[in-house]
Amino acid sequence: MAGAGFFALVHGGALGSYFFQRYCAGHPVEYVETMLFFVGLAALAIKALDVAAQSRGLGRTLLDPIPRDGQSPADCPLLLARLQRVPEAARDDYLLRRIRDGLESIRRLGSAENLEERLKHLADLDAERAHASFGLLRLIVWAIPILGFLGTVIGITMAIASLKPSALEESMVEVTAGLGVAFDTTALALALSIILMFVQFYVDRAEGGLLAEVDARVQAELIGRFREVSADPDTQVAAMRRMSQTMIQSMEETVRRQAELWRSAAEQNQQHWGEVQTTLVRAAENLAAVQHALVQKAEVLTRAVDAASCVAGLQETLNRNLAALAGSKHFEDTVMSLAAAIHLLNTRLGELPARTPVVHLESARRKGQAA
Repeated sequence: MAGAGFFALVHGGALGSYFFQRYCAGHPVEYVETMLFFVGLAALAIKALDVAAQSRGLGRTLLDPIPRDGQSPADCPLLLARLQRVPEAARDDYLLRRIRDGLESIRRLGSAENLEERLKHLADLDAERAHASFGLLRLIVWAIPILGFLGTVIGITMAIASLKPSALEESMVEVTAGLGVAFDTTALALALSIILMFVQFYVDRAEGGLLAEVDARVQAELIGRFREVSADPDTQVAAMRRMSQTMIQSMEETVRRQAELWRSAAEQNQQHWGEVQTTLVRAAENLAAVQHALVQKAEVLTRAVDAASCVAGLQETLNRNLAALAGSKHFEDTVMSLAAAIHLLNTRLGELPARTPVVHLESARRKGQAA
């Protein structure tokens, strides 16, 4: 809203001077930088108002004065109920939240022992919250200079694009305007970032002082209020019983988680070993199948070797027979003479009675050729 009002005044004439027109409304990048500046400034203003309001609230009475004999940790519910009377707008203040968290811790543990350490832990948490509350502002302070550099790049690009070597004098006006955008956006970004950083420094320092006052006030309200060792035996017994129950519950929870972890680990190991066993069985079956195939192949090779030996023997016998036949020079003449003799014998036998068996030459010839 502040940024919109500022630009309304600039364009409406109330702030229509050359300075604001040039450095805040001369280019779209300058509009974005100015709006981010007002966003960061608004965040710092809200933070400063909250710190001022909490500083004024430090004088508010929250708890009754500390009794001379102190109070029992069993009185924490009454003290917490007293804090509920504070207006709702102030219930999220550092002081009220710190005292409420400290009382809740005492009520939960049933003892005020080591209260200073717990309060110190709560102080560290508040310091971290205070640092985190400036996250948006730190982002804006980082983004504004980046936008200034972006404006510089845009301005230089405009100047280079406007440069005309053929008409240098005519293009100098546009080149100068581009360079003006480049330098103006960077100058505006740096100036706005410096302003935000100075304002952040003062607001951060004011909040740090507030946290220091809250630490002192909490120490005054809680330290020494509770009896660390009660004079009432029943109260001591009750406190010891609560502490024992807390320790027992913590141990039971630890044992239960450990048992769950062991059971989960055992189930995982069992599943893993089952998978390993299945893999080994499959590997053994595959090895048996491979061994059977190798045995069959060995038998086939053995038969092949025997057959090769037989073929070699037959080939050797055939070669000897062929050699013997080749050595006989009158083999064909002998066969022809034998055939003629058989034919003559058949002719003579034809004159015998029909019962006399006939010798066929061709059959004998075939048998001779076969021999």
